[in-house]
Amino acid sequence: MKLIYITGPTSCGKSTLAREMAVSADLLSLDALSKSLRSVFTDFRLYGEGISVRPTVNNDRFLAVVKKYIQVYFSDYPDRTLIVEGCHFTPDEFFGAFPSAKIIALGITDRERALAQINKRDWMQGLDDAVKEEYAAQIVAYSAALRKAQGKYEYREFVEKTAPRREEDA
Repeated sequence: MKLIYITGPTSCGKSTLAREMAVSADLLSLDALSKSLRSVFTDFRLYGEGISVRPTVNNDRFLAVVKKYIQVYFSDYPDRTLIVEGCHFTPDEFFGAFPSAKIIALGITDRERALAQINKRDWMQGLDDAVKEEYAAQIVAYSAALRKAQGKYEYREFVEKTAPRREEDA
């Protein structure tokens, strides 16, 4: 079993890194799975009322679903590699469920860079500046905690990648 968990707060490059690594592996997006569950089971919430960098409600129930999925996946495909990507569980929570997993935590410890990333997100455009500032502060604080705990897992600071230029843009 080869299991890789890529985590960290919003907009720090988790999905980008997962797509790059998934060329030779399978990918489970926790965002897609959680949105699917919440659309089918309307009483299944993961977030409370306030802005948060990770789920604040039903996290244990969601981890149980993910844990069962991964167990079934490796029962069916024992020689494959699975990359799990999302902000839903801390490295310690995921490692508690899967002690042999490789964990990569990404973060942004600079407030201006965090705010710039937030402003690129369509779903955050309707929020007022004070809420965006609070969210940026949460991203920086959570990232700093992830960086401080590195050694238990790999930590990588956010690096903005420029998209390759497409021919039709020339």
